[in-house]
Amino acid sequence: MARSRIVNIANLQQFTAVNLLSDPGYDGSDRHIPSCVEISLVWSLEDGRVAHNVLHGRYGSGFTPTSAIANSILTGLSTGSSWTALAGFLALTNSFTAVTLRDLNIEDQPLVPSTVGGAAGTSASASLPNETAAVITLRTAKAGRSFRGRVYVPGWATNALGTGNIIAAGAVTALQNWANSITGVLAGQGITFALGLHSRVSYMNSAGVTIPARAATTELVTSTPIRDNHWDSQRRRGLK
Repeated sequence: MARSRIVNIANLQQFTAVNLLSDPGYDGSDRHIPSCVEISLVWSLEDGRVAHNVLHGRYGSGFTPTSAIANSILTGLSTGSSWTALAGFLALTNSFTAVTLRDLNIEDQPLVPSTVGGAAGTSASASLPNETAAVITLRTAKAGRSFRGRVYVPGWATNALGTGNIIAAGAVTALQNWANSITGVLAGQGITFALGLHSRVSYMNSAGVTIPARAATTELVTSTPIRDNHWDSQRRRGLK
């Protein structure tokens, strides 16, 4: 026979649910970054999905994002010898199609899109899955995770596969040369390649250490290495 038990609710202790996946330093009240422009590289994949690489840059006085600037960045990154070599490892069915700019100096500014065409890959080999990516690391002069960035480049063809399912050496070299060109292309438009760092509020971490607040700022990118020949994944780009 089952027994029941009566508990006095006055003896129960209230608790607060904790979302372990939330970012305690996130500052939702301030999403601007001084003298910073967001530069989004737009990739169209063969099944109609779209991938984005969101970069940032620091600018000086008098800078205003325009479609002409977006066009120049798109053209600069989708033409020339470094792009030609990279495109040889990107499937014909995938393409680098657009660049959009957004001024982050003031919140809620509109996107400024490019208005010219981009370029498709030139490899006749089959496309690798959408989520398959090779990573460019963005280094700054400072140490720590907050001062590093990652760019997940999509659109690869099977001829970029090396023995053992790593990235083929030629594809690594092509991506490295293309990554090295980004700084110069942006500089040609009055933009210094940088990480855009939003403001963060102070909080106490799980070890009881108080993490100080941080004002919004930019940190200049000093190098763009391809650190290894391993494939990475962006699952949100995959089939669902």
